[in-house]
Amino acid sequence: MDSLINWDVLRQLSMPPIPRGGQPHQPEDPGERWGKSADMYNMIAHMEKRYTLNQLNAFDTDKNDTVLDIGCGPGRISVPMAQRAKSVTSLDASDLMLNHCKENARAAGVTNINWIKMNWEDAVLGKNVEQHDIVIASRSPGGQDIRKTAAFARKYVVLVGWANMPNVPTIVGDLFRGVEGAEGFAPMRPTDRRLGFNITYNQIYDMGFDPNINIVADGWEKDFGSRDEAYAWLWQLRPTGSDVISPVFKKNTDKWLTENKNGGITFRRETRSWVIWFRPSLPDLW
Repeated sequence: MDSLINWDVLRQLSMPPIPRGGQPHQPEDPGERWGKSADMYNMIAHMEKRYTLNQLNAFDTDKNDTVLDIGCGPGRISVPMAQRAKSVTSLDASDLMLNHCKENARAAGVTNINWIKMNWEDAVLGKNVEQHDIVIASRSPGGQDIRKTAAFARKYVVLVGWANMPNVPTIVGDLFRGVEGAEGFAPMRPTDRRLGFNITYNQIYDMGFDPNINIVADGWEKDFGSRDEAYAWLWQLRPTGSDVISPVFKKNTDKWLTENKNGGITFRRETRSWVIWFRPSLPDLW
């Protein structure tokens, strides 16, 4: 039966509006486009490390499971999943993202990750990518064509997205608001709450699957010895511009810096993520 709802149109409506002034030119090739942000996303992944476990705890993982991480980036999901599962296949279009993933795997002491450089749209089941027990698409292209993603899974399909603002572009944009040379990270305006994860949830249900959803705490945090140390480290997130730290940036950053019990400074900004997981096939109950 055909769906009564055009989910593709709703997905377009759910995308955050482009900030005033537009976005800077982005390369057409996904690997090149995401590679330009690889260092930034690697820093963000380290800051989100503790919160990432909330997402992974939302579904069961067995030590014999094989896992496919679509759009793995710097390994935010891949590395901790490798500590829980038999093996992980980390797929990404960017060499620079995969390099960070490999470095983070080595640092964590995990050796059961296989890497594939590929655009997800080029993945063909049984030809260049095999089925895995668990397929994860965390804020990645795997969440766009859900039927295709489900075909690669035997046990679970897991999708992860932002439950509300802020997300990565918003947090970086807020830090660099008003900083010369950083206009490309203008903070995003939130979308209509009715155009959130409920679109993905109901689309999956409409396909005949039985989705489960968890809303989990998420965020970014890092401890520093001083405010100046925090400014210097976070200033590396800038897209372009001077090496001299802007006073405007310091003022923006101060909103999320607090003294910690160790006598240092902690940067923390919290948000929420949704985790939707479902079985790619239903048992014959009748």
